[in-house]
Amino acid sequence: MTISQTKTLTIPVIDADAENIKPYGYLLGDDVSKPGLGIPFYQGRVLEGENIDFTYRGDATFRTAKIMPGYPTVTWLERHMFMTQMFIGLGQSPFIMVLSPPNHQNNQDLPDLSQVKALRFPPGHGLLLHLGTWHDFPIACDKPVVILTANSDEVVTALTQMKEPGEMNQGDVYKISLAKRLGYEIELEVGNG
Repeated sequence: MTISQTKTLTIPVIDADAENIKPYGYLLGDDVSKPGLGIPFYQGRVLEGENIDFTYRGDATFRTAKIMPGYPTVTWLERHMFMTQMFIGLGQSPFIMVLSPPNHQNNQDLPDLSQVKALRFPPGHGLLLHLGTWHDFPIACDKPVVILTANSDEVVTALTQMKEPGEMNQGDVYKISLAKRLGYEIELEVGNG
């Protein structure tokens, strides 16, 4: 189904915190999750946190990407059903993620635009997505940002095999065109928040 006229959904950019990130994943920041893992080395000097629940199928892949500043129109959202993808901002620049909660449990094949949020992550923070969370690639704010991404090899392979931008449903990537499927594109309302 193709929608003839594209509308613009404008959403505010809000600061990510441990509470507002819960529908989409887990905030990774400047503290360890549930300290107290029983590793006997460096006690009193190192607080060992529990393992991060990074799930993937096949081989894990870690890579960096440098994102140039600007606030592009969001035209794609994607989800992964076999991977809890992770994005971590390196350096001193924040980044933004446009997210919609997983809805595959309700047999939904499209994101719920009424639940889309644009969350800004402070420098040195990141997130671990829940399975099925709809997302776009991170967006830099006013300065370039380098993102460390934890992926699966099948996702990276599927994305690099694309000859041009388009919808896809292969290699654990289900990517949709918002204009084609829902008749919308997303603009960010950038404030001082």
